[in-house]
Amino acid sequence: MNRNRIEEAIGYTFKDGALLERAFTHPSASPSKGGNYQDLEFLGDSVVGFVTAERLFLLYPDAGEGKLTKMRACVVSESPLAGAVERLGVADEMLLGENESKHGVYAHASVMCDLFEAITAAIYLDGGMEEAKAFVLRALEEELAGAWDALRRTDAKSRLNEYAMQKGVSLRYIEEEKRGEQHSPVFRFFVCLGEERMGEGEGRSKREAQQLAASRTLEMVAAGKRKNKR
Repeated sequence: MNRNRIEEAIGYTFKDGALLERAFTHPSASPSKGGNYQDLEFLGDSVVGFVTAERLFLLYPDAGEGKLTKMRACVVSESPLAGAVERLGVADEMLLGENESKHGVYAHASVMCDLFEAITAAIYLDGGMEEAKAFVLRALEEELAGAWDALRRTDAKSRLNEYAMQKGVSLRYIEEEKRGEQHSPVFRFFVCLGEERMGEGEGRSKREAQQLAASRTLEMVAAGKRKNKR
């Protein structure tokens, strides 16, 4: 584990290097809870949730509790937290058991999500809330800025389903492509509204790809656009 590389990437220098090492230790490398990131992950989840809620509250003061809760869920979930770790480029520094290292477990979205929460908790314990907050806001800047658009995409399938019911047309999501490694696939879906091929979307999960396809279909419907029939 390259401590200097990690600290440079996350923008924080640890006083207690043991906390950093623990945050990067997968349970397969140290079954003891005190020796791996499991308990840190629990604490980090709460810290990330609070920091995100506070920032969204300040950014969208008139959004209301329901929308703020949904926006927080768009930010504090597996895919965005894993994406943040991927941008930081530190997942490959994790300490793993032999078998997990062989299979590249560090690149799994669920593991990267856990790592983000563990890093946050380690910073909190080492430097306090302000340092942890600064890290979260830096690392999730992209997700926080796009929370409103993410909320719209999250609601897109429900809105498109209502539209299809009102118009009396069938609605199907067709998987067009799946590519990438088994542990990190990318899905592509398109929407069939009646017999017409409409919006397309890609995502790390089928749900994410379908939501984006639905969002783009709604945009096309609003603009009066149509594609050729399949």
